[in-house]
Amino acid sequence: MDKPEAELKTLTMRVSIPANEVSSFTAMMQHWMLMVPTIYFLDICSIGHVKTYLSTKNYKDENHERSIQSLRQLDRPYNRMSYLAALMEKASDQRSTFSLSEFIAEARRDWDAIEAFFDKASVCEPWGFVEEYITELFGAHPEQSMPEYIAFLEFANAQGLHNKLAERKKLETVRLLCTEADRLGISKSHPVVLVTVACIYGCEDARLVMKFAGKPENFNPGNALGDIQSITRVAGILTNAIQHAGANGSPFKNGKFMTADSPLYNLLGYFTVQSVSATEMQDGLAHQITVSVDAPNLYPDLFGLDRNFKDEKSRKELDKLYELLGAKY
Repeated sequence: MDKPEAELKTLTMRVSIPANEVSSFTAMMQHWMLMVPTIYFLDICSIGHVKTYLSTKNYKDENHERSIQSLRQLDRPYNRMSYLAALMEKASDQRSTFSLSEFIAEARRDWDAIEAFFDKASVCEPWGFVEEYITELFGAHPEQSMPEYIAFLEFANAQGLHNKLAERKKLETVRLLCTEADRLGISKSHPVVLVTVACIYGCEDARLVMKFAGKPENFNPGNALGDIQSITRVAGILTNAIQHAGANGSPFKNGKFMTADSPLYNLLGYFTVQSVSATEMQDGLAHQITVSVDAPNLYPDLFGLDRNFKDEKSRKELDKLYELLGAKY
């Protein structure tokens, strides 16, 4: 009889720590997390930092130095570095002018850089897999709903989201966005909708990731979508698969997304993937991902510094917002 598949559980823990012990507790937790065999998915930004460092052996600024030092910490024999997330992100770039041969050459430079930078941790994907992936999927996109997501983001940009909206216009704009999502067949609980709404309600990290612009030609929906999809691709589908495999005997127990883009890193922390389910379709797998959000960070205009509602009006507005999104508070 086959061994039953292990069931994953999510544990949320809150602890109270004396002020004078916070730094030591944080260091202990970071050390403990680094001991867990993990597959780290590097994004384009992180790989760019690696390539720059290898070419100069110097740091171009403090952010670059922090990024390189963070990656150095992960260089352990029981970890693996994955190029897959960056590869999917590059394949999703609507404005890319790469030919197939140029795409393969660029990917080879990326792959070689990762191999050269890490002494103990190796790259998950052998070069043959990367080249085959590019050759088979060149010109296609990992998600079939890509055109609908792009159309939704272009519609959102046309609503003037590069500017701060007046209070009276926020909920009405969300209603327009939800109507458009329904028209396009996009789930209103998908991060592409939730992050867009976060821009309306004052989330600076969401604003810096989306980069909405006054002129349509200055907005790159493909780049914004590539960042948003790291929530579903990496924190959702890929990490979920790694955790299930780890629970059933695989040496790797977790998957983590590594980015040198601070707003994107922060934004990912506002989402927690609760469950991932897959349904086999005629033309591939359909994934359904359930996420919970950190509402005070994602919609800060409605909350005070103490993470409580600013007032009763704010509480009622969040109720209406969640009703539009089909979410639960």
